[in-house]
Amino acid sequence: AYPINKLHKAHYVLMNVEAPQEAIDELETNFRFNDAVIRSMVMRTKHAVTEASPMVKAKDERRERREDFANETADDSEAGDSEE
Repeated sequence: AYPINKLHKAHYVLMNVEAPQEAIDELETNFRFNDAVIRSMVMRTKHAVTEASPMVKAKDERRERREDFANETADDSEAGDSEE
């Protein structure tokens, strides 16, 4: 990322939508006249993107690792309790 209007922090939003052209035009107009939106980009694709984004995939993998670790820890704890 790089500074825009001397700002170094920002929020990024990715929206994947199917909508009629009139709705897209209205969305672009709202972005253009909203002072909170510094930069926007609308891209048209030939095919809908239906798979999870890389960020969502990474988040899901981290959650699964945490759950696996928690389950292993709970199993180890139960095994230790039964030995006593």
